[in-house]
Amino acid sequence: MAEREKESLYERAGINDLAHFYRTRFVSDELLDARYFDALNRFDIRWARTVWVYDNVRRNSSVLDLGCGGGVLALLKRKGVTLFGVDISDACAAVSHLNGYDATYVARLTALPFADASFDYVVSLDVMGHVEFAEKDAVLAEIRRVLKRDGVTLHGIESMNRAWQKDYNEMSEEELRRFVQVDGHVGMEDEPSIAARFRKFFGHVQTASRFGVCLPSDVMTKLADEYDMKVCEPDFLDYLRKLSFKERRAFNMAMGYVFDKISEQGIPLPQSGYVFVKASNQPLGQFYNEHLDRTDLFPSSSHARSQHQSICLDRSTHAAFDAGWHEAASFPPIARWMSERGRVKFKSTKISRLSFDLTTHMPELTARPLGLEVYLNGERVLWLSIIQTGWQELWFEVFSEISGETDYELEIRADRTWQPSLHDDASPDDRELSVAVCNIEIIP
Repeated sequence: MAEREKESLYERAGINDLAHFYRTRFVSDELLDARYFDALNRFDIRWARTVWVYDNVRRNSSVLDLGCGGGVLALLKRKGVTLFGVDISDACAAVSHLNGYDATYVARLTALPFADASFDYVVSLDVMGHVEFAEKDAVLAEIRRVLKRDGVTLHGIESMNRAWQKDYNEMSEEELRRFVQVDGHVGMEDEPSIAARFRKFFGHVQTASRFGVCLPSDVMTKLADEYDMKVCEPDFLDYLRKLSFKERRAFNMAMGYVFDKISEQGIPLPQSGYVFVKASNQPLGQFYNEHLDRTDLFPSSSHARSQHQSICLDRSTHAAFDAGWHEAASFPPIARWMSERGRVKFKSTKISRLSFDLTTHMPELTARPLGLEVYLNGERVLWLSIIQTGWQELWFEVFSEISGETDYELEIRADRTWQPSLHDDASPDDRELSVAVCNIEIIP
């Protein structure tokens, strides 16, 4: 252990610019702004770590996210949390701020730019496994310093599972280089070592192995292909590699639903490559769902606007987008791709006009225009053919017999879809897409 804490595994792996390394791996155009979160994603296994944190922080509390990356904890804004982030990459810090963090900073975790006792919670997800052994205690000391006296620290930590992988001192130089170069894991420990390290700084520590059974499909294939870990049978891996986008989504939802129920019942899971940690210098509450309140994940039951104000439905929490829509993304502007049919439900006291912008990237529109129909509460209000790419605005007046209703459903239907991966060999995108829509505005 002493020798391991003296050497830099980053240097041995040939990584000399950490900010650049993490910027190229963890900065993405994924939109994590809380306004665009789909409540159904609380059951998606890819969101399980974030939801665990969400269910364990108090409403209107203050939270510091260590290694904020692209802003995966932006969802906490739904609870009125004041959210700060720190990252060694200026690009990561900037993206987190764009995704809704109140403030983000570029700093090392061993020297946090905050006063003592600043936060109710200090959180990290997928960070401590990237901290070198020689710096781990200094990071934990900083966490303890900036936490309030009754504060709690929550972590999702990549851990060393020796049933799946070699420890660092068992790897050859080439094995070590390949292992670290994938994601930068230079500080992975087993669960007992993680718990013991936290107990040096906190009087109350709870840990639980997670994801030993339930994993996202892409993580299972990545562990096998890039880490050479045998997490499941070879024929099952082949099956996972052939799943379509819809099938991967269904797999991840099923995995996440089971994970949620296992956690809800407090059922222990076998040792895995991931550990949840909850620690404080005050007695801890329950490990799961200590502050469970998911009401803010759902569309507001209030009306989408007053009598005199217009509102953009896709940038508010008043509207519910069904499964016909893909997750919002920044083109720019921020928009949602639709499959063949998409519905948006909302409430309003009165509408005189509804408008929205749309585009498509579908090929060969000149030879075969894309047909669209638009419905409001079952009444067809628009029908058109798109013959070229590029953004265009559509709008329609709302008939008086429709505008007096309280509950509304906007539906758009396309006569076909396309898959980018079938038209571009370099594209991994196998979603079925028709049009992208944004700026859905209801006007008094």
